[in-house]
Amino acid sequence: MIRLKIADLFTLGNLSAGFMAIVAEDIRFAAGMIVLGACFDVLDGLIARAMRQQSELGKQLDSLADMVTFGVAPAVLFYHLLPEDMLGLIACTLIPVFSAWRLANFNLLPSQPHFVGLPTPANALWYVGLALWLPEPPVFMDSLPLSGMLIAISFMLSWLMVSTIRFPAIKSLPQMMKDKRALLASLIGLVLPLIYGHLQLVINGFLTSFILVAVFTSLTAART
Repeated sequence: MIRLKIADLFTLGNLSAGFMAIVAEDIRFAAGMIVLGACFDVLDGLIARAMRQQSELGKQLDSLADMVTFGVAPAVLFYHLLPEDMLGLIACTLIPVFSAWRLANFNLLPSQPHFVGLPTPANALWYVGLALWLPEPPVFMDSLPLSGMLIAISFMLSWLMVSTIRFPAIKSLPQMMKDKRALLASLIGLVLPLIYGHLQLVINGFLTSFILVAVFTSLTAART
């Protein structure tokens, strides 16, 4: 057996958090476990680079853990928030399907200073923000306009994971901080929910701004 390195233990912590999110009956607890998994996911990469522990085993473990925590867990979370109908079930099913597609593509690409396609953790955290915003149980999710809008957004997010749009990676954040448009959009996404007294929407506000800036930047770059 190949011995696990310290970074691999954090990867397994990510997977464990994802499993607990899937089996949890409390929506808030499940959302918290996905956030914990995201923290482990960041730490395993930082530790692997700092201690020079990158390995093929670590790479495969990371993808498997991400599939559980950021592919299956947010799909289950979203499923519990939606009315029980076929369209909602399809939307939830596409989350792990496109996550698997995105993770497989990522493993085939060489190391780059950016992500091609929306990263699975960012996609999963959008559903976390949604779970924190909606009441439990989400009594008004039976409203067709609201549930339809959220399902449409879910379809778009799933497509973005396998798109060719570039999203900044953590290691390129210093460069991103120099982009005034990205900074302004991120601040707007963070501040607006606070101004209107919706602290729970901070995650979704920030991620929506982050995604819109990346899409806008990619489209304008393609035209030049």
